[in-house]
Amino acid sequence: MRFSLLFLTFILSTPLLALVSIAPVDIGSNPGFSGNVSGSLSSKSGNTDKKEYVLGLRLQYDQGEDYLAWGTFTYNYGENSGTKNEDRMYGHLRYLHALDEGEWCGELFVQSERDDFRDINERSLAGAGVRWRFFNSDTWGKGYAGLGGFAEKIDYAHPLINPDERNERFNSYVAYTKSFPVGSKLSYIGYYQPKFDDSADYVTLHTAELIVPVYGKLSLSLLAKYLYDSRPAVGVEKKDTAYLTNLVWEF
Repeated sequence: MRFSLLFLTFILSTPLLALVSIAPVDIGSNPGFSGNVSGSLSSKSGNTDKKEYVLGLRLQYDQGEDYLAWGTFTYNYGENSGTKNEDRMYGHLRYLHALDEGEWCGELFVQSERDDFRDINERSLAGAGVRWRFFNSDTWGKGYAGLGGFAEKIDYAHPLINPDERNERFNSYVAYTKSFPVGSKLSYIGYYQPKFDDSADYVTLHTAELIVPVYGKLSLSLLAKYLYDSRPAVGVEKKDTAYLTNLVWEF
């Protein structure tokens, strides 16, 4: 009982961060509508003046045989001593269509985001590709590889310093997921996205996540993320690292 109370105290005192689950999904694995939601409101005053507002939502429809579609939305906002230190919004839609009996899928996707602290007023993109599930084992998990491309538009908040961009990028990724009998799941995904006409201008993103069930539909997510942009906006760091703890409710 004492351990349960300590664990609950830890959960309630941990700022919840909007989650976009990184685990790849297969057509027919969960037919019908499903999704998850996460969010938090954290406020401190006195010696520490800090506020954080977070919302995350994922919706999915799995037709069961031929196609699957999912979408995510996240919003993060934070203040420290009255000064805004985080304000970002992200949305992503993806459609998968079976090309054979589950090993190959075609993908279409669109994305939009805003991040004040990377000077991005709006970044939008649209692309397509194929995904190959190159192994599927009850013992070792599942592995995936994706190839494709996308067109990207970036409008910066200070265009005189950072001129707006119009790019075409190659998109490649590898992904892995492993489920355990106790209900936990370990996942990894890594992206490499160079420009078609300049391979020295690239973005790479690596994300690892461990999901542990807490009670019923409620789970705890431990996530680590590393982003590297070889040519970011002026005044923006090339590297971003984050370690996140999330509570997730599935429906």
